[in-house]
Amino acid sequence: MRRAPYAVLAASLIIMAPMVFQWPNTDYNQLPFEEDDRSVQARTTSTVDVPSWRVNDNWMYDGYLDVADFVAGSGVSTNVETLGGSLSRTVQDILLTEIDGNETLVYEVVSVGEYESDGSIDLDGTDGCLYVDMDTTEIIRASDLATFSQSATIDAYFDPWCISWLRQSIGVLTVENTFYPPLENYDFPISLGESWEMDYQQETQFSGTSDYVDIPEDTNDSNSTSWAVISQGNSGVPFTGCYQSFNISSYDSDGDETGFNWYCPAVRGEVKSSLAQAFGFIAVHELVSYQPATRSKVVTIELEYPLSPTSIDISAWINVTNQGQPLAGQDLQFRYESETHIQNVTTDENGSYHLNFNTGEKPDDSQGLGELGSHGILAWIGEESIIGVSTLIIDSDVHEIDLVARSSAVTVQRLRPSSGNSVNLDPNTGFTAVSGDVLTFSVPVLNRGLILSPSSTIVVSAPDGTEVSGSVPPLASLQESRVEVNWTVPSSQSFGNAYLYFEVDPLEEISQDGNRSNNQGSLVLFVGAIPDAELSSPSETLTLDSITIDGSSSADPDGGGITCAFEIEKSDGTTAESEEDDCIMEWSWADDGEFLVSLVVTDGEGDSSSAQVSISVLNRPPQVSLGSDSEEVVVTNPITFRVNNSGDEDTQNPSAPLEFLWGAECSEGRVSQTCTVSPMVEGTYTIEILATDDDGATTQAHHTVNVSNVAPSDPVVEIYLGETRLFPDTRGVFMVNEGDELTFWGQAHDSSNDVPSLVHLWKPYAEEQPDINYTSTGERSTVSGVSYNTSGMHLATLQVFDDDGESTELLIVPIQVQNVAPVISPITTSLGELEEDEQFTIEPEVTDTSYDEGNLTYCFDLDPSTDSDADGQESNDCDVESLLLSHSWPDSSSAPTSVVFHVTDDDGASDSVEISFLVVNTPPEAFASASESNPTEGDSIVLSANGTIDSQADLDSLSFHWDIDVTFDSDGDGDPANDVDYTGRWIEFSYESGGPKQAKLTVLDDSSSHSVTMDIEVADAPPTMSGTIQPFLVYIVLAAAAITGFAYATLVTTRREGATVEKGEERIDMDAAFDDQDDALDDHGESHGVRQAPAFALEEPPLIQGLDEVLEELTGVKPDATPEVPPAPDLGEAKAALDLEDIEALFEE
Repeated sequence: MRRAPYAVLAASLIIMAPMVFQWPNTDYNQLPFEEDDRSVQARTTSTVDVPSWRVNDNWMYDGYLDVADFVAGSGVSTNVETLGGSLSRTVQDILLTEIDGNETLVYEVVSVGEYESDGSIDLDGTDGCLYVDMDTTEIIRASDLATFSQSATIDAYFDPWCISWLRQSIGVLTVENTFYPPLENYDFPISLGESWEMDYQQETQFSGTSDYVDIPEDTNDSNSTSWAVISQGNSGVPFTGCYQSFNISSYDSDGDETGFNWYCPAVRGEVKSSLAQAFGFIAVHELVSYQPATRSKVVTIELEYPLSPTSIDISAWINVTNQGQPLAGQDLQFRYESETHIQNVTTDENGSYHLNFNTGEKPDDSQGLGELGSHGILAWIGEESIIGVSTLIIDSDVHEIDLVARSSAVTVQRLRPSSGNSVNLDPNTGFTAVSGDVLTFSVPVLNRGLILSPSSTIVVSAPDGTEVSGSVPPLASLQESRVEVNWTVPSSQSFGNAYLYFEVDPLEEISQDGNRSNNQGSLVLFVGAIPDAELSSPSETLTLDSITIDGSSSADPDGGGITCAFEIEKSDGTTAESEEDDCIMEWSWADDGEFLVSLVVTDGEGDSSSAQVSISVLNRPPQVSLGSDSEEVVVTNPITFRVNNSGDEDTQNPSAPLEFLWGAECSEGRVSQTCTVSPMVEGTYTIEILATDDDGATTQAHHTVNVSNVAPSDPVVEIYLGETRLFPDTRGVFMVNEGDELTFWGQAHDSSNDVPSLVHLWKPYAEEQPDINYTSTGERSTVSGVSYNTSGMHLATLQVFDDDGESTELLIVPIQVQNVAPVISPITTSLGELEEDEQFTIEPEVTDTSYDEGNLTYCFDLDPSTDSDADGQESNDCDVESLLLSHSWPDSSSAPTSVVFHVTDDDGASDSVEISFLVVNTPPEAFASASESNPTEGDSIVLSANGTIDSQADLDSLSFHWDIDVTFDSDGDGDPANDVDYTGRWIEFSYESGGPKQAKLTVLDDSSSHSVTMDIEVADAPPTMSGTIQPFLVYIVLAAAAITGFAYATLVTTRREGATVEKGEERIDMDAAFDDQDDALDDHGESHGVRQAPAFALEEPPLIQGLDEVLEELTGVKPDATPEVPPAPDLGEAKAALDLEDIEALFEE
C-alpha cells in the first residue's frame, strides 16, 4: 500500500481539526402558508438568551465525515465517500482561567469522536478499513459561549483487509488553537435576522508523530469571520423541543459561506452542525441524545433593563431556588466580567439578592447592528459549580419605547408549484421569484425600548401595490412580533425588482416612541423567469472523433446572464462536469456506446433548466502487422516473431489495447505480443496471429521465414548414482565419492530428421586416460560403470556429431571426486577393569573403498595423555602400528585410562576410537610358614612369608608385618590383634612361654593388604639348674661378660698378628631354610626382626669352674659342642628362589 493516501487523509484531518466543532450546517424546511393570495398572521417571539451549563451535561451526536469531493480532487484512487461515526460532548469542569489578563469563568468541554469507513474500502489498490479517533478539549467562556481555545488529538489508522492485527498507524497528531479575543460563534440574545462580525488572531500549534505526513509548522494568523441568523424553524432533526431552532450561517472574510449551525434552546446547544472546508471536506453531526445534569438548585438573574444605556446604574435580582423553592442564605458570586465587577453575596429569606451595578461603556469583541456591546452577567456558586447567566445589551442610543421594523430580519419562504419544492431564501444571496411562486413574508417588529410598548398596527404593501394590515401586541423590552404575509407572484408581474414595504404604528399613535426613523422597512424581491436550455449535437460519431456540443442558443427571458454546465456520460459510467462560458463544449469518447449529454442552464437568480441529447459512438476496428528477428533461421533454433505495429484507438484497456492469439505454441504463451518458436523442419515457416479489440472485432496477420540446417546443439549430460540423479553445484561441478559407480546419460538437440543418426562420443577419463572412449548412435546415449578411485577434480567430455559431420561444442563435465574417509566399525569402547599384568586384545574392523583399503595406516596410541611423537597432539601417536593390539600393564599406578586407535588413508582422512579401561591393583595373597610347628619354650623358631603372591611390579615393594601372638597386646594400645612385633619377609625369634600361640602375617603393597594366621603349639621348657641360680643370674652374666670381653680382646690381638681362626659350626642355614636371602633384605640389604646367632665362636677353655654346666643349662648347648655358625651372606650372590613346593617340603615333619 502506498503512503500517499494516508498522508492526504491525515493532512486533511489536521486542517479540519481547528474548526470541527464550530459551525453547523442547515437544511431547508417547509413553512405553512395560506391558500389565499394575500393573508396576514401575527405571532410574538422573544429573543433567546445565553444558556447555563452544568458539569456532566452531555450531548451525543451521530455523524459522518464526507470526503468524496476532497478525495476526487486529491488524486488518490479510492472508493471511499464517507466515514461514519459518533461524537460525545461533555462539560468536564467549570473553572476560572486568565483571558487577556482578566480572571474569567469558563467551561471545560471534552469531546470524543470515533469514525470509520462503511466496511472495506479500496485505498490506492489496497482493501481495508479506515479509522479516525478524535479527542478534543475546549475552553469556552461562560458569559457568552465564546471559544477561547481548542486542543484536538487525532489518531488515524488503517487495517489492511479489515484485519485488526495488521493495523498500520497513519499518525497521532495534536492541534491546539487559541483565539484572541475568544471566538463569538453566538451573539446572545439570538434573534432572527441578527448578524455580527469580528476580527481575531488565531494561534495554531501542531505536534505529534507520523510516518506518512510531515507535521505542519505552527501558525499565527489574523482572521475575520461574520455570522448571520438566517432562519428559524425545523432543522430536519426530529429531536423533541427543537422545532424552532435557529439556523446560523458563518462566512469568511471573502463572504464565502463556511458552515451552518442549528442552535436549539431546548438542549442548550447545537441540534445539527456541519463543517465545510474550502478543499471539499465536510463533517456533519446530528443530535441523538441530550443528557443534562440534575438541576435541583437553580440560579437566575433578572435585570432591571436587559437593554440599557451606557454608564448608568441599574439593578439586578439574583434568585436561587432548590426544588422550585426559594433558598435563603446561599453564598454566591456576582460577576460582571466586562467591567471586572466581582461581588460575593448571600440570598435573603426570599432566596434573592438585590444589587446595583454600573453598565459601563465597553463594547464587546464583535460588531453588531443596534448595540455597542452585549455582555454576560453571571451568578456563580463556586463550590457546587452552578451558574446563572443573563445578557445585558448596552448602547448609547436607547429610548423609553422604540418600535423597529427590522428589514434585515425579514424572511421569505418560496414554494414553487411546478416542482413542489419549498425553500427559505437566503438574504445574503437575495430574494428571487418567478411567475407562479407562492411567497410567505415574515416581517418582524421589535421593541428596542426600555418599557413595555402598547398595542399597535403594521401595514404591509405587497409588490403589486395592494396593502394588508395586522395587529402588533404589546412588546416588552427586546421582544419581537412577526407578521406573516402570503403573496403569489402573478403572471402579469414584470421582470425586475419588486418591493415590499411595511410600517409599524403608521398613524403615530404611540407618542413615547423616541425614534420613529426606524418604523419603516422594505424588502427587495427580484422577479424573473426560468432560463431556456437549448442543446444541439451530432447524433452519431466514431470513437476518438471530437464533436461540438452546442448550448449557445440557451437564454434567460428576463435578460440576465446565464451559466452553462455540461454533464457528459463517460465510457466508464461516470459523469464529467464542465462549465463553459460560451455554452459550447468539445468532447470525444474513447469507447463505443450510447452516451447521454445534459446541459443545465442557470441564470443570475439561481433558477435553472436543462436539456439532454443521446449520442451514438461507433467502434473502430483494430490494426496489426507482424515481423521477425530475421528472415532466416537455422532448424531447431528459436526465432521470435513480434507485433511490429498494432492499434485500437478506442481501447478501454490501456495496458493491453488488443488481445493477441498466435496460431502456434509459443514459449511466451499464445497470448502475447511476441511469439518464440523453434522450427523443426527445413524449408519455410509461416505463422499467423489473431488480434481482437475490446469490442470483439478481430484482425488476422501472417509472416513467413526460411528454415536452414543446423549442427546438433545444446548437449546435455546427466549423471546418476544408481537410481538417483546427481545435480551440479553452483559452479557446475558434480560431486561424487571415491568408488561410486556412475551412469552417464547424454542428449543433444537437432532437427527431427537428424536426431536418429546422432553419434555420441564419450570420454569419461578425458585427462587421465584420453584414449578410452565410448560411442553410441541415436537421440540419447548412456555409459554405465564409470568410477573414480582417486580424489580430486576429474573431467569427462561428450561431443555429439550429426551425419553431415557437424557437431556440438565439446561439453566438458567437471566431476569433483571426494575422498571417502575410513570408518571404524562400532566396537565396545570400554574394557572395564583390568588387573595388573592382565593381557587384553583389541582388533577393530575398518572399512574404506576397495582402492584405499590397501593403503591404510593403523595405529594405537597407548597413552593419549602423552604426546610421544611431539607433534603437539597427544591422542594421535602411533605407539603401535598394527590393526591388532595385545597388551597388559604391570602397575596400576602408572597405567593410562584409555588407548586410542586411529586409521588414516592416503588422503589424510582418518577415523578414531578411544577405548577406555581401568587398571586396578592386584592385592597381595599372603602365605606364612614356620620352621617348627611345635617349638619348645625358649627354642628359636623361624617364620617365613615366602610363597606370598602379588603382581610382578609389586613383589619388590611388599611390606611384611608379623604379630607373633594375636592374643597378647604387645604395644599396649588395647588391641592385641594389631601389633607389629616384627617386620620382614622372614623372622627368627623364640617364645618365652609355652602354650598355644596364634601368629598373624599381614602383607601390604602400595594400595592393599592381606593377612593370614597360623597356630603354633609351644611346649613348656623342662626344669633346669637355671631356676636354682636365678637369684645369682645377674652376677653370672656380669662374669660372663667380663670373660667374653677378655676373650674378644685376645682375639683381636691374635687377628692383628695374622692368626687364622677356624669357623665354628653353622647353627642355622637361613638360605637353605627360607629361600633366597635377598628376600629378607630391605632396600639397604639389612634384615628386620631376625635374631641371628654370632657369625663365629672362639675356642677358649672354661674360665670359671662349672660355668659350662650353667651355660648349658641356660642355653641348652654343651660347652664342648661348638655351634655351627653360618657364613656371612654374600649380598652380591644371586640365590635361587624357592617355589611353594620347596617351602612346603622344608616344613614337613
